[in-house]
Amino acid sequence: MPPYVLVWLLLIFAWAANFVIRIGFSALLPSIMSELQLSYTRAGLLASAFFYAYVVMQIPSGLLGDRFGRRRILLLGLLGSALAAGLTGLTGSFAALFAARALTGAFQGSLFSNDRAIIATVTPPDRIGLGQGVSFAGPGLGLTAGLVIGGALVEVLPWRTVMMLFGLGPIAAALLIARFVPRPAPSKGQGPVGQRLRGLFANGPLWMLGLTSLCAIANQFILATWAPLFFQEAGVADVGRAGIYAALQGIAASLGMIVGGWAHDRLARQGFESKTVIVAGLAALAMSMFAMAAAIAQRSVPVLAVLVFLAAFFCWSIWGAVYTLLGRMVRAEDLGAAFGLSNSISFLGAIVGPIATGWARDLSGSFSAGCMLAAVLAVAGVVLVSLVRAPSQPVLARAERRG
Repeated sequence: MPPYVLVWLLLIFAWAANFVIRIGFSALLPSIMSELQLSYTRAGLLASAFFYAYVVMQIPSGLLGDRFGRRRILLLGLLGSALAAGLTGLTGSFAALFAARALTGAFQGSLFSNDRAIIATVTPPDRIGLGQGVSFAGPGLGLTAGLVIGGALVEVLPWRTVMMLFGLGPIAAALLIARFVPRPAPSKGQGPVGQRLRGLFANGPLWMLGLTSLCAIANQFILATWAPLFFQEAGVADVGRAGIYAALQGIAASLGMIVGGWAHDRLARQGFESKTVIVAGLAALAMSMFAMAAAIAQRSVPVLAVLVFLAAFFCWSIWGAVYTLLGRMVRAEDLGAAFGLSNSISFLGAIVGPIATGWARDLSGSFSAGCMLAAVLAVAGVVLVSLVRAPSQPVLARAERRG
């Protein structure tokens, strides 16, 4: 097995373990709402607590990884995520639960900016789209496992116990990465932090791509947070069954990542731009979300299940192309910070999306309004990515430019 494929596989497992904690919380949300007597708006606020700290940590963790080693920061984040999951199970109030979820987000914020940079540096250029797609298939697997296992376990165990059990996955992932992934040398060709950050913040295409990602991430976490309740509104009374239906999006996410990455590399060899896959995926996502609003209003569970699958597939199919495009916009020594900045921008959608959908549900009495909002955001993403201008080859590092 090529060394870069082993890295792909281990990061798949790390992402799956983290997403069980991140998204499995949604399967526990009905029980938490009942215990704490929460409105849909407050439940959406609680579901978004994770992302406040997650967004804040993106750039610092990228800078730390670029400076001290991306593998080291990644391992600290995995172990901290397991600790925070255990603390979540010990909380007894809305405020304490909000704080525990924010702490979980802070630790998990170290994964993306470092692991995407690792993939960009170890994967052969002609397989970069597939590498970014395959190695990021873990969130889909974790999403499925979190919703299915969480929905099943919460039927027989207290939600706090389920949350503590979720913490075992990141510990196993950290041990495997520490054992099988070699420690890379820290980058030595970096300038002052302030100068690097000014360069990144002045990178217009990077911001435009981040805003495009924001539209997709908002859709992604509207589905991940509220899909079980979409099915309950459509007539599925059993919590576990609603979780199984919602978990279809996890299977679709993994397929979307792999197919989207493969399609990117194939189209690139034929001369197409990377953003072709992004435009196609977001346009199809918009149509799926518009149709989902009608399916919820008509209380059609089979049609809703198909549309959840399709929406998740198209939403996740864009990321291999997005991360490949991003990797061309900055120098290799700044990849961690660049991925962190982009993810900071995009994950504002994970904060706004669930809250806005919960508010729309309280106001209108139906989740159809939230699906319409998601569709409009996907259309906005198509417009934004059409404006992105980026080089066809990666930016050279300082030493390469001098050579």
